Amino acid sequence: MRSRRMLCRKQCIFLIVVLPLLIVPAVLIIKHSDGHIDEIFIPPKRLPNSQGTYIGPVVQYEHVNLTGVQKIVRPIDAPKARPAKCNDYVWSGNCRDTCYSFNILVRKKQRKQIVLKCEKSKTQLNSVYTPKQKMVHKVDFRDSCLQKVTEWYCRDKLSVPNIVHYVWFGKWEFQFIHFLSFLSAFKVQKPCLIMVHADKLPTGNLWNYFLQICQKVVHVKRKQPKTVMDKKLTFIEHKADVAKLEALKEYGGIYLDTDQVLLKPLEKFRSYDVTIGLDNGGQVANSIILAKKNAAFIKLWLEEYRTFTKNDGNKHSQIIPFTLAQKFPHFVKIVGDELSAPNAHKISDLYARNVDWTRQYGMHMHLKLRQKSFGKEKFDMHTVKTMNTTAGAVARYILYGNTDLCTSPKGYIIH
Repeated sequence: MRSRRMLCRKQCIFLIVVLPLLIVPAVLIIKHSDGHIDEIFIPPKRLPNSQGTYIGPVVQYEHVNLTGVQKIVRPIDAPKARPAKCNDYVWSGNCRDTCYSFNILVRKKQRKQIVLKCEKSKTQLNSVYTPKQKMVHKVDFRDSCLQKVTEWYCRDKLSVPNIVHYVWFGKWEFQFIHFLSFLSAFKVQKPCLIMVHADKLPTGNLWNYFLQICQKVVHVKRKQPKTVMDKKLTFIEHKADVAKLEALKEYGGIYLDTDQVLLKPLEKFRSYDVTIGLDNGGQVANSIILAKKNAAFIKLWLEEYRTFTKNDGNKHSQIIPFTLAQKFPHFVKIVGDELSAPNAHKISDLYARNVDWTRQYGMHMHLKLRQKSFGKEKFDMHTVKTMNTTAGAVARYILYGNTDLCTSPKGYIIH
């Protein structure tokens, strides 16, 4: 009987004392492994003369810049070290550059990816781990499960759901400006989903790298529209114009051109049925459009394509919606150029000058015009570190959270 009691007592001690000591580390490991995928952008804190992670008291301060506040955490008792050369992906905070570098070829053994699942009794939007580096959940346009998921998970009290839409037709490489656009949408707007309406997804290292960072991409599979209102569509630009309106009509959300970046959250505009900016004179800027599902203005806009001809140019994409906005002002909110400035006539403000953009919610980077007018100048992860122009500052803000030029400890610009 005594041995039984002793055994019971030992079991109690194990359950009360030993088991919690085993469970707590296990829970912490699981919690860390399930961390948000954008931790790939958080520079690790390291001892100056060690390869280990610094553990100890920290102090937090704020770095104020033109467009926001960057919070930085540093250990208060870590000895100052001689500046070391910055390495790709690993940033100590003490290296020669003030901007850390990204190794776009880095791959995790497993990455997170959104998966939609609909059954008779439940609708699910799950985040799963997958070893497939290029895996993106694919659904058809007007898919009933996607409709249910957006209604259930992406709706809030505002009229426009927090969904970002892109249109991508053709097999094209994902360029740096595309990367900035997608990254800014993910980091600034924090959308429920990023829907890429495409016949074929982008290709290239930057696209694969973005999939490492963002788990919210859904491939909305659709063919390039051949007609609209019984009118034939010939040019890919016109096909994309129609596809963007059909996406907004079907789901509602925020449409962005693939060279349009976001600089501030768009919450103040999501309370209107439709919001669109101005481009130049009597034209709207259609590189960014916010609309609720089945918005009356979007329906009217699509109806106007009954008069479409292949030689219309930007008539149906920019001029006609401006006329409709004057005729039906209660259906749409027209703002100035704070959503997408500068227009095409002021592209030098982007790539040849420094202009004040603190009031901007977004900016149109004009990829095709840049290639035509400034194509000889590289615009990539490396060159933006020392590019003393508006475009350089915008890129640094999206990548690093501040606009400062990357300098050495002595204040010299690094070339």
